[in-house]
Amino acid sequence: MKIQRFKLDKPGEIDLVVPFLETHEEQEVLGVISAMEPGDYKVKVVSDHQATNTFGRIVIKGVAANGARVVVDGMVKIGKNARKTDSFLEMRILLLDKKSSAVAEPKLEIENNDVKASHAATVGKIDDEQLFYMASRGIELDEAKKLIVEGFLKEVEGVK
Repeated sequence: MKIQRFKLDKPGEIDLVVPFLETHEEQEVLGVISAMEPGDYKVKVVSDHQATNTFGRIVIKGVAANGARVVVDGMVKIGKNARKTDSFLEMRILLLDKKSSAVAEPKLEIENNDVKASHAATVGKIDDEQLFYMASRGIELDEAKKLIVEGFLKEVEGVK
């Protein structure tokens, strides 16, 4: 399986097309958005399946703070001849303050019925119950937030 990684840690744009042109091709894209300074962070990704029996997985996770604005636009395209395709698109953004904002827009464009395609998208803040639990275990608030963010991003950042 081919694995691609990207990281957007300064205001700017990433535009990525992941083509699936060969039968039985497998690809995974893992992306991190670390929007810790003010500005616009934009990611556009397209998983373009044209061959049969392909497998694709795109996972993008991000955090936004200090007035950053994040937009993630994702698309799974499955062509007419791309039977037996299995494709998944996941976008999750964690807002670390009230000044920051994020939009996650997943889309599916499917031209064949013999496929498995799905997506997931969330934008939210750190769960107060998680912070309460960690505080009840003696973990300071700032350290608890740091641990939660590290755990949230671990899947896409890889082992350090």
